[in-house]
Amino acid sequence: MKRELGVLWLSAALCAATAAERRFLYPKEFRPGRPYSPGVLAGDTLYISGQIDKDPQTGAQPAGITEQTRLAMKNVGHVLRAAGMDYGNVATCHVQLKDMGQYKEMNEAYGSFFGPAHYPARTTLEFPGLPGGANIEVTCIAYRDKSKISVVTPPAGSFPAAMGPYRPGVWAGDTLYVSGSGGRKPGTNELDPTIEGQTKQTMENIGAVIKAAGLEMKDTVFSNVYFLDPQGYQGTTYGKLNSVYRDYFKLGLAPSRASFCVSKLPGTISVEFTFIATRDRAKGRVVPDSAGPSPTSSNGGVIASDTLYTSGKSGKGSTLEEQMEDSIRSIEAILKLAGMDLRNVVDTHVYLKDIGQMSAMDAVFRKHFPKNPPARTTVQVIQQQLVQVQAVAVR
Repeated sequence: MKRELGVLWLSAALCAATAAERRFLYPKEFRPGRPYSPGVLAGDTLYISGQIDKDPQTGAQPAGITEQTRLAMKNVGHVLRAAGMDYGNVATCHVQLKDMGQYKEMNEAYGSFFGPAHYPARTTLEFPGLPGGANIEVTCIAYRDKSKISVVTPPAGSFPAAMGPYRPGVWAGDTLYVSGSGGRKPGTNELDPTIEGQTKQTMENIGAVIKAAGLEMKDTVFSNVYFLDPQGYQGTTYGKLNSVYRDYFKLGLAPSRASFCVSKLPGTISVEFTFIATRDRAKGRVVPDSAGPSPTSSNGGVIASDTLYTSGKSGKGSTLEEQMEDSIRSIEAILKLAGMDLRNVVDTHVYLKDIGQMSAMDAVFRKHFPKNPPARTTVQVIQQQLVQVQAVAVR
């Protein structure tokens, strides 16, 4: 009964909320026909689809990671300009690489697009596959009002020195984006040899940023957990990191989460986490009827103000199409509890076991988003299931 009353209260509160303005952006520089929008502006927040190192009209790819990074960033710029913004509006980026050995050259090219006083938050990862044979894919979130974008820097000695052009955390309005962090110890850069030790230090590093922003871990709404293990989820790493991660949240207060095994992380770390937190976490939470919260995740979605962050959802079935359909049905169930539907989705991340199945995934994606599709980032990860989907929706 309490659960039903809570859902009714949340639905009523959401229905009373004012719907955010949404603009689905398709800049003239992009060839028509993509199954997703290059960018979606929801209120003051701009979600930019993963931009790869190819000309968006011709598909031509320059040689070398330096020029490839520049082209991916220029493609990000097309979307920013379509929203009336520039690189100074960018709050956070995910840089997805095909080869972490190109990290230094990527950093130099990437950093040239931002003034040192305003590096966004950032997470950098190596994946076993990116769309269309790309060597880099850059995903960003920007914010319209520059006066409400500010850098969060923990006290000296409480956070490891940055390995590139990024800041520990960035406020954009009431949302805090925390850069990806591994288990390096502040000051010494020492790395615990155990997964448990690295996970604990990673969470302490993240906690330092969140504390510096005047928040607590209970204010987090979404996290990405990345780890290394040749056996993926079936290996020992995932269970070991969860045994520590769970200690940082009370049951029912863990954020939504999407977790993936990748091919390499920066330096020698074995785990890397990134978080989103907000001043509005106390406004409510949503959990689908079929699953309650776990110690490590909402298992459904967490809502803050007008924005819903779902956990990564995988589906049942023997084919990619069947699993994709089931994943989207799970997301629809979460949306329904929040008084939303697929038309409210503004951003998606699709994680494939085989990037070669992107066309099959596209067909299902088009079916469910036939008009005004959300932004999207697609990568290949190491997993048993064929596909996972994570979404952000806005009233």
